[in-house]
Amino acid sequence: MGLRLFGCVCGQFHSPAEGLGMAGGGRVSVPVPFYVIEHPDGVALFDCGFSTSLHTPGDPYLQALRSQDLDITFGEEETVEAQLQRLDIDPARVRYVVLSHLHFDHSGGLHQIPNARLVVQKREWEAGFDDEVASRYFLPRRYYDLGHAVTLVDGEHDLFGDGSVTCIPSFGHTPGHQSLRVRSDQGDHILVGDACYNCQVVETRDFPAYSDHALMNRSLDGLLARRDAGTVMVYGHDPDQWGADAVLPSARA
Repeated sequence: MGLRLFGCVCGQFHSPAEGLGMAGGGRVSVPVPFYVIEHPDGVALFDCGFSTSLHTPGDPYLQALRSQDLDITFGEEETVEAQLQRLDIDPARVRYVVLSHLHFDHSGGLHQIPNARLVVQKREWEAGFDDEVASRYFLPRRYYDLGHAVTLVDGEHDLFGDGSVTCIPSFGHTPGHQSLRVRSDQGDHILVGDACYNCQVVETRDFPAYSDHALMNRSLDGLLARRDAGTVMVYGHDPDQWGADAVLPSARA
């Protein structure tokens, strides 16, 4: 098939544990991953992490996060651009960026990928341009409304036309959230995104307060039902899936 899949961590998100459905109380630090797919017909990303604007201490979005008891850490070596370069990929030749959804930690790096075509669920894109809905679901237009070409999809979408990379709608976290199934010589992976933050949430169903819980339950059940015996589920922000025993190979510094 000639397809390679990498998982890269674009910094850490710091939050009260309960905000991420994690037990134990206190504060937690969780990874912010994005994924690189090298396909014979082009390079695709699934999400793209943080904006480099968050390296600026006075950045207004960063200040707004801190006012809500949230924070990030994000090194220069963790940017999308730096990690692509370590994989010998020119960011300017990325063909697609599939966005799971429009939150700042999933769409923020788009400014580093100037020539890609965005692949987004139609209802997510529409939500991002509806001021009321965007405010309710925390969809900051400054990160995704940058003039990229956009393909709006409605439901499942075969990205390369060969069944290797498939967008799967998993609505609820945001109005048009989607996950991605990648089949390669490395195996069968379902990149769940924020349809489920971590493996604990599979059992507890402790979803974010602002999300549509009925839809999230349906979406997560649907994703779990797609598993084959060897399928690896890669959750949105699960610290147990990264670090020394990362679930996917990465572009290490």
